[in-house]
Amino acid sequence: MSTEIDKTSQIIELIQDAKSIAILPSKIGGIDAFAAAVGLFHMLKEENKNVTIIYAGGRPDEFTDLKDVDITSNVSERELLVAVDYSGTDADKVHYSTDNDVLYLTISPVTRDFDLSRIKSSIRGFSFDTIITIGAQLPSDLGQSYSELQDVFTRSDVLNLDNTDRNQRFGTINVVDSNENSLSLLVLNKAIRWGLSVNNRAAEALLKGITNRKGI
Repeated sequence: MSTEIDKTSQIIELIQDAKSIAILPSKIGGIDAFAAAVGLFHMLKEENKNVTIIYAGGRPDEFTDLKDVDITSNVSERELLVAVDYSGTDADKVHYSTDNDVLYLTISPVTRDFDLSRIKSSIRGFSFDTIITIGAQLPSDLGQSYSELQDVFTRSDVLNLDNTDRNQRFGTINVVDSNENSLSLLVLNKAIRWGLSVNNRAAEALLKGITNRKGI
């Protein structure tokens, strides 16, 4: 079994190497789990990490204003990207129009023998190499979010954070501490060990989770 020191060094390395991080707070964890996710989000952003909170359902009333937080409820959505390489042409005008849900893109002027292979298209969407779950005793506690990310879970590093011994230890690294009274307090105490900076926005979010849990 890994010691706490081993886990700390593993988590520090995990965060340092992460290219794209998804934070999934459990809905059964209520405001506490959501607050812990928002607090951790701000700390990871402080490290210039690409991070997104994935949360299905309505946000708690305490967190209605999250303009500076990347949060989504639907990771199945994708976007179509169309790229046109018109370098070496005289093109200096770009127009678009729509008709019956058809998009028309006009770039001019180009020669009649313009190489159409210079037009590329691709589908882009969420792609994560690291997942952090908060307050989920097992993956199904994440509901629809887990259903939509099952394939991502199988190929990503999963950091499982929880404060109940009922946790099923489903992560690549499991940090389960039943001595912590709240998930927000768990994240606060562990994040400091991981070398993360608790900035004002992180502290504000975590405080909401801690006080809600204690009924203050």
